[in-house]
Amino acid sequence: MESLRFLNKEINYQERENFSNWWLEQINILGQDVIYYSNLSSLSGYSVLYGEQPGAGYSNGVGMTLLLNISNDSYLLSKFGMVADSDMNCVIHPKQFTNAFGLSAEPKMGDLIKLSEFGSDRLNFPKRGPTVYEVSEVVDEFQINALGGHYVYFLKCKRYDYSNEPNSPGAGQGNTPINDNNKLDVIADLNFNYPQDNPCSNNNVYGEY
Repeated sequence: MESLRFLNKEINYQERENFSNWWLEQINILGQDVIYYSNLSSLSGYSVLYGEQPGAGYSNGVGMTLLLNISNDSYLLSKFGMVADSDMNCVIHPKQFTNAFGLSAEPKMGDLIKLSEFGSDRLNFPKRGPTVYEVSEVVDEFQINALGGHYVYFLKCKRYDYSNEPNSPGAGQGNTPINDNNKLDVIADLNFNYPQDNPCSNNNVYGEY
């Protein structure tokens, strides 16, 4: 009777390979082209004090195709009131990722995804350009593991908060609604931007105050 157990992985490899190829086909047919930036941070390089590695930066962006599900303006109730957030779920096949970043590579928290195709025709493009999302969770075991196999990565993402890390794609021209005519920018420059001849001038991301 053992030979009739459908979840016996010693005998159902071909069936699982069919599921894997089906997922790859669905992603290629129904997916969107994006630019993927791998976070180059490592645990050994983290600052003990700050718990981060701001100088690590990101890899060069690599184009690939993902299945996307975007939920804009997800309202959350926090201690500071209502907060409007933007979430994105996406699916990526491991073959796509290893072809782009190497045989043992896999997506991880902190990676960035730029919606290059989806944002290429935004209203008032290119002033409003593709938005950028940051990967917050990577899941490979969930409700679609047919026959007990592992076929795709399921990524949960949040709208990216811009930082000055090397090779960062930035906030995305659509991520920063404040424009050059906003008086708040002028006031902020007067308060925080030191002139070059000021002894307190420092381009460090943490400033020098």
